[in-house]
Amino acid sequence: MHAVGLITEYNPFHNGHLYHVQEAKRVTDADAVVAVMSGNFVQRGMPAVMDKWQRTALALEGGVNLVVELPIAFAVQPAHLFARGAVMLLADLQVETIVFGAEHAELDFMGLAQQAHATLADSEHFKQDYTKTYATQFNDVIEALVGYRIESPNDLLGFAYANAVIELGLQGEISLHPIQRKQAQYHDRELDQNTEVASATALRLASGQSVAQLKQYMSTTGATALARGGQVVPIDEAWLTSLLFKVRTTPVTGLEQIYQLNDGLAYRLKALAEKKQYQTVADLLDDFKSKRYTRSRLSRTLLYVLLNMTQVEVMTALNQPYLRILGQDQVGRKYLKYIRDLTQLPVINRVSHQDVQTIMALDYRAGMIYQLFTRPEFDQSPQDTGRIPIYFER
Repeated sequence: MHAVGLITEYNPFHNGHLYHVQEAKRVTDADAVVAVMSGNFVQRGMPAVMDKWQRTALALEGGVNLVVELPIAFAVQPAHLFARGAVMLLADLQVETIVFGAEHAELDFMGLAQQAHATLADSEHFKQDYTKTYATQFNDVIEALVGYRIESPNDLLGFAYANAVIELGLQGEISLHPIQRKQAQYHDRELDQNTEVASATALRLASGQSVAQLKQYMSTTGATALARGGQVVPIDEAWLTSLLFKVRTTPVTGLEQIYQLNDGLAYRLKALAEKKQYQTVADLLDDFKSKRYTRSRLSRTLLYVLLNMTQVEVMTALNQPYLRILGQDQVGRKYLKYIRDLTQLPVINRVSHQDVQTIMALDYRAGMIYQLFTRPEFDQSPQDTGRIPIYFER
């Protein structure tokens, strides 16, 4: 059996994702579609609009055969770590091709990434420029090669995937296949009545609208779920209060143990939290951000604080990836059996007491916090313990 891999958040699953699934299978003629999907928190440091179980069910309905969770230590990270974790899992799942959407699908992502790596390795100028990060220097080289600055989010992720393949030594084992993004752009904030494809951003903003309004852009099942509104309370309510409580009651020395809350950021955050009664997370981020740190970086940092993710815990988790099976259909189940003797990472179907104390400690904690802030009209079941993978019968 041959599998194609997708790296996803499905926040939420919509018609653009459906097109991605269908095209991935068409261009690769794969027997199985395997998706690595973020869990209950997404890359920018925010809770997903629906929990990982609802999003898994919608992905399976949309044609994905196997859904595996991307652990939070990789999922809530900048592009290079997000990509590295996802590519690592797909490689262990014996995926041969990763298909991804891109704003400029005509680019040779792997070829350009290889050229950029060679240039950076050979150039004394780049080696001695300590004012720029490696990522910035990499983008400088790509700009010189293609003639324009790569700024579109999915193009940037495409190069992150290419870098991960190179750095993990997977050239020749995994190929990349970009497909052109269809209609809606990543950051579009409004639903376009003249198309059936909307951005995930626009759909999240439209959560709580009627099924009739939403089903133009997603399945009826998905529209029905999204029409209920976001699964957790708004972040400017209990989330913000809990975050400020954590910061105000924790000494700076304790805050400095939090992942990436370094270089004076712990002092800065504590001073802000104690000085002002913030009403929104956006206002806090406005005061917290600086020229040195992007808003996205600090948004993730606030989540690390809320989840009490320490530097030691995250670094340990980054070196202990695993395959948490969230859902499968008949084909996905057959594929897992086919590769059973080839995978090297631990495979988790049912979470054990030992798992939540060791390899899954961070994801278990994240699930408990997501459950804590779940609105009362939604299922209050634990996110990890007592769960088994969803089985979708076609």
